Amino acid sequence: MHLRSLYLHNFRIYEEAFYEFGPKINVISGPNARGKTSILEAIYFLMTGRSFRQTQVSDMIRHGASSFYIEASFIKHGIEQTLRVHCSGKDRRIVYNNTLCASSSDLLGLLLGAVIHPDDATVVKGAPEARRHLLDVQIAQANPLYIHHLTRYNRAMRQRNHLLRAKTAATIESWEHEMANSAAYIVYQRLQTIEDLQEKGQRLHNLICGGNDTLELAYKSAAVLRSISVADIDILQLRTYYLEQYSKQRKREMELGVTLIGPHKDDVFIGLNTNEARFFASEGQQRSCVAALRLAEWECLKANSYEMPLMLIDDVGMSLDYSRRTRLFSHLPALEQVFLTTTEELNLPGNTHTISV
Repeated sequence: MHLRSLYLHNFRIYEEAFYEFGPKINVISGPNARGKTSILEAIYFLMTGRSFRQTQVSDMIRHGASSFYIEASFIKHGIEQTLRVHCSGKDRRIVYNNTLCASSSDLLGLLLGAVIHPDDATVVKGAPEARRHLLDVQIAQANPLYIHHLTRYNRAMRQRNHLLRAKTAATIESWEHEMANSAAYIVYQRLQTIEDLQEKGQRLHNLICGGNDTLELAYKSAAVLRSISVADIDILQLRTYYLEQYSKQRKREMELGVTLIGPHKDDVFIGLNTNEARFFASEGQQRSCVAALRLAEWECLKANSYEMPLMLIDDVGMSLDYSRRTRLFSHLPALEQVFLTTTEELNLPGNTHTISV
């Protein structure tokens, strides 16, 4: 996969901008507040339909404008392709190779990639939602069926919660069956991904840190033991477990008006040398853990899609110290096409293309 060009109109500070990219390492250089991160944000939006910042879509519309437009030209499977997105508040129009897409979820899997950015430490030290999101985005990019089940699960849960608040059991079992089917699939896929990230993340963590610390990942769910292997999981048993729990917890959940069990409540344990990283690791160690996981995410996407995903690295000077950054830079040529923002002059290996903003 090769992103050839990007056109922005009324996106963040850009009234209009057009960039062409090199096939390997693209260095986006310039002072602060010049729109470097916005270029990566636009690329990521084309990948996922959302920003990697803590922001709303409306925040990405240039001040004084009513909408933004992004257009990208890229090579995938050896074929030149185009992707166009027009957003005005809640309304989105997505056109892929001149075909109108039905929803934002159709973006997932078109442009593949991962991102390392300064707020990444929240994956370790933040709420469980950030860790679930890391898994969900990675899986959904390579597996369209996953986003189908995630959407179906959330829709059915909203209906079940409505019935719980209304304190009525009418039709609730039909929603519980839909939830159980999708919950079992979601948990199974997350467990598989955790195993893949564990193996790759450990190796990449050692590469970044230059040491032999143990990076540990485990899926935390009431439905499965933390030490269980995905090979030992029976997806039908998972489905049965959820159906039993929905029935068992129904009375209590009616009092609270919410569903208390399911993949929306699960978490990921991230450990460093057997200790939970969010409590016992320094911020530098936390950032190193997430950087390793992002690189592992890239490798998983490559393995599952048979494509070379894009790698976005935003303001890497804020994310890692000098020694870790140097080791990360030595790994960049293996990542094929990289987009890296910086305020400094960098000494990078391999073929680089510089964009000044």
